[in-house]
Amino acid sequence: MLAVAPAWGQTATRMLVQLPPTNVPAVVSVWYRGTPAGTPRDQDLADIRARGFECVTWPSRETAGADALYRLAAAHNLRVTLRIAPMALTPASARTPEEAVDIKVASIKPELYSAFVWRAVAHGARVVSFDAGDATGSGFESNGNPRPWVAAAANVAGQLAAQARLLEEWRPMDRLATVDGASADDLDLALLNDNRSWTLVVTNTSASRVRAVAHLPAGLPSALWVNLLDGSLLSIINEPAGPRWSLELDGGTARVYVVNKTRIAGFGIPNPPIPQSPIQVVH
Repeated sequence: MLAVAPAWGQTATRMLVQLPPTNVPAVVSVWYRGTPAGTPRDQDLADIRARGFECVTWPSRETAGADALYRLAAAHNLRVTLRIAPMALTPASARTPEEAVDIKVASIKPELYSAFVWRAVAHGARVVSFDAGDATGSGFESNGNPRPWVAAAANVAGQLAAQARLLEEWRPMDRLATVDGASADDLDLALLNDNRSWTLVVTNTSASRVRAVAHLPAGLPSALWVNLLDGSLLSIINEPAGPRWSLELDGGTARVYVVNKTRIAGFGIPNPPIPQSPIQVVH
């Protein structure tokens, strides 16, 4: 249960994509349980903020320490999310996420974090919390040594922070993309749009490279799309039925391709979006 971020429109079934809320940024959070448990410590929160995270997730049952947590978090410019318990994110659940989702660091390798986080955010999640599973603290260290998950999670947090304005305005498009030649669990394409651009979020949550052919809806431009995460370019072949893209995606990869509507002559802004699944996989 998410106690801070506002809720948005309900969906009829879990197969429908939730619309992201308006003007609510997506953020990477860290599960924090206090030191000792239930007691927030200023130095812990300072460390969380210093590593690039903008939010902490606190067990809602720890009510005695909540007031102190809010006060200390505000001093370090940290948001606070209250949750009952973490629910482990999977490749499938990342397509139909709740407002807040969780990555259990013992279950997902750090090299896959980017794909899991961007998939969940593209489908409407607004808080992605990393849970080290420790009974106290933030789980950043083990026997005085930094854990590998921390740097990887902080890197993804930075990616989302850099694209905060874009993420606030995302809406799923009302047309579908189809993919040939890849497992539905491994590969996901999410088509989104805002007033200025179209966005294609592509994620591979497996550890292996995938090869597939994506067929995008007619009306999308075949011009160069820019990957916001590394600056690389994507050129899509235009066909009468719509653009076609033959892709190879390494394991754990996320790409966020954007094309500016105002620079593409002859392409207008799509109709208001309808919440439906943005991908169908054809075997």
